[in-house]
Amino acid sequence: MKTVLFLFNNSMYAMQPWLDDGRFNAVTVDFEDTDHSGYHKDDRHERLHRLNVDLSKIYALGDVVRGLRERDLALPSLVVSFAPCTDLAVSGAAHFKSKREHDPEFQDKAAKLALFATKFGCAYAVENPVSVLSTLWRKPDTCFNPCDYSGYCPDGDHPEFPEVFPEKDRYNKKTCLWTGGGFKIPDQKRLEPIEIESPGHIRLGGKSARTKYLRSLTPRGLSQAIYEANREGL
Repeated sequence: MKTVLFLFNNSMYAMQPWLDDGRFNAVTVDFEDTDHSGYHKDDRHERLHRLNVDLSKIYALGDVVRGLRERDLALPSLVVSFAPCTDLAVSGAAHFKSKREHDPEFQDKAAKLALFATKFGCAYAVENPVSVLSTLWRKPDTCFNPCDYSGYCPDGDHPEFPEVFPEKDRYNKKTCLWTGGGFKIPDQKRLEPIEIESPGHIRLGGKSARTKYLRSLTPRGLSQAIYEANREGL
């Protein structure tokens, strides 16, 4: 059974289409979940596994590969990364100077986290907002808004946060994908946006865990589109 690896991921939306398929194991690494080491199978699904590895460490690649082998899971055929954007997104440029004074290498470290997805020798996609990755790495392969993939969403309200997100994720939030290794960029199925700006920003403030979670949620249409475009080629 093939493996799809999700990096810096802490929600089900990116993984669910692959789990529903039945031919794939999904392995996720949650960047915030590094306070205990090891590997465990998620109780919500028998083919969903969570790997606790600090991806900023020099031996992180070896730790991921070793964890997969210990559980008799295949090496990934696809890696999808939602690399942290706090130190990369141009929306935070006003803070770059002070961050650089504190740590001159802060953006290089952030870029290395994004590039981690390329280390497995397979198809990959790195998601980030408009960011300095375009300078530190290369230009993105495509840019989109969530509403560009809303046609892939099921009908009805958002399953977790209908008070925040419009139906079928019909909102704008310019996002980029850096891809390679045979990854197929999915065709768009655009529906006109209900929200002109990202509701995760205009309706939420502060730095609470809930706010961070909401802002990090993968658009469901994009998740389904990536699955449909790449499921047969892995």
